[in-house]
Amino acid sequence: MILAGDIGGTHSRLAVFGPGESTPRFERQLASRDHAGFVELLQAFRRQLEEADGLHWSAIRSAAFGVAGPVAGRPGEEVVRATNLPWSVSTVDIARELADLPVRLVNDLVAVGLGAMASVVSERIALNPDAGHEGGHTAVIAPGTGLGEAIFFHDGEHVHPMPSEGGHCDFAPNSAHEDELLAFLRRRIGGHVSYERMLSGDGFSSLYAFAREQHLGRIAPDVDDRLAAAEDRNALITEMARNGEDECAQIACRLFARILGAEAGNLALKALPFGGVFIAGAIAGHILPFVREETLDGFLDKGRFATLLGRIPLWVVPEGELGLAGARNLAERAIHT
Repeated sequence: MILAGDIGGTHSRLAVFGPGESTPRFERQLASRDHAGFVELLQAFRRQLEEADGLHWSAIRSAAFGVAGPVAGRPGEEVVRATNLPWSVSTVDIARELADLPVRLVNDLVAVGLGAMASVVSERIALNPDAGHEGGHTAVIAPGTGLGEAIFFHDGEHVHPMPSEGGHCDFAPNSAHEDELLAFLRRRIGGHVSYERMLSGDGFSSLYAFAREQHLGRIAPDVDDRLAAAEDRNALITEMARNGEDECAQIACRLFARILGAEAGNLALKALPFGGVFIAGAIAGHILPFVREETLDGFLDKGRFATLLGRIPLWVVPEGELGLAGARNLAERAIHT
């Protein structure tokens, strides 16, 4: 078997697969912050695996993990300092738990990108219908606990991932309305405002607070009680927006979708990914009606370079387990290297 994991700031998914299988034989989602470090999380997964009938830790032959954070070190000696967790993850420590079998660690967006590029074309949502199919480099942008971005360089034969921390770049307003949003966030945060402050799960709360402060729309009469009781206020905001219950929630989702398109366009200008830009992950799926309406406008709003961006495919892959799929592919490759 192979072991694959998608390690996020909120949740970590781990699964074991048989050779060539895309459906896991055993999978668990664990709360990342309930564990002192990745090795402890891995040990908790091992205990659960060994309680399952017919599955044995000793049957694992390789492992790969996508981790939210910058990766340092050469293959086989990678170290990741998790961005949204107080963890340092290393292949050396993991290999000790796996009898020194092959282990790969990559940035989570590299894993997501590999999963997105391997996705079935019919399951993607094309936002830029006039784009060509020229091939070449690709890029991925994925809002989640944070905002991940990565570029995949194509040398004509092979794809080479180039991780980044582009989600922490300065937010650039593109309208008078967004100028006011930047000023609001600067006051709220007390310093540097990155794209991640908006284009992440918690970003919905900030955008909703801005819409309410600016009196941009009607709010639901019982909204404060519902927000106070909600287990996930950001999920509630997107739900109210989809149901048409709260105009400020809808404005927050429209802002999110348009700014997401603008940053996807920034990434495209830097990488020229004529193979396509993938907007990946479940959040885009949760607000898909707003993404369909707003994101392409933000992507193309680049002045003289709008025509150039019109040639670049822009896809949404609203699958929540792309990182796990990409890690599985890496683990399969590791067996043969």
